[in-house]
Amino acid sequence: MIKIYEIPSDKLSGVKNILEAPEKVAGELDVEIEKEAGRKGTKVEKAKEWKINEFKRAGYILRDGKALGFEEKESYLYIDADEDFFKRNEKILLDAGAKVLEGEKFEQVKKKIEKAEREASAGVGFIFGG
Repeated sequence: MIKIYEIPSDKLSGVKNILEAPEKVAGELDVEIEKEAGRKGTKVEKAKEWKINEFKRAGYILRDGKALGFEEKESYLYIDADEDFFKRNEKILLDAGAKVLEGEKFEQVKKKIEKAEREASAGVGFIFGG
């Protein structure tokens, strides 16, 4: 499932902070793991629970509207992921100021982003003899 979000220029830094958030330890699980502790053998620790950045894992494309040939100052966020991803993560984007694109504008932006990605891939293949 592909969704594209329009991001006003004044909201772009907030959305970028969400997209680029580091993964971090969120707590400990009730599971013990053995870790190497040097020459003395192993030590036992609690397994860590991680808060992952699902945007980094799913992948996304963020493009400036002017670079895509639009007059507006907005940026566009293209995400191709399953429906569950959007159920878990879409609200945070909307709260940060992103708007879901639909209809004709969605199709226009989708075509331009996908064309730019194909051209970039072809250019890399040309450089490396692919």
